[in-house]
Amino acid sequence: MVAAAIAFTIILPLLAACFQAALWFAARDAALSAAQQGVQAARAQGATLATGLATACSYAQTAAAGFLHGASCTGSAGNTITITVTGHAPSLLPLFGTGVTEQAQGPRERFTTRTSP
Repeated sequence: MVAAAIAFTIILPLLAACFQAALWFAARDAALSAAQQGVQAARAQGATLATGLATACSYAQTAAAGFLHGASCTGSAGNTITITVTGHAPSLLPLFGTGVTEQAQGPRERFTTRTSP
């Protein structure tokens, strides 16, 4: 009986840490997916960075709502579109930080005409 009590004091925190790690990885995946969605929207011809940021934040707040809390989106534009999504994973263990930051990049689409030599 004493051995079981000692074993459970070791096993339960380890089990909680495994669940916390799974939630953190799911939040990272959700943030990366949101950033990729934003880049895809912003890199299309005629689209703006604001369109990409709105798409990324909308995705993070709807599709990733269970895994990513308090999402915020930032980005930069130019020839390469960069969108960064930051948020927090749900926390089972209050002592561990659960911050998540993921970034996606993609070239801006531009159509050119071929010149003959």
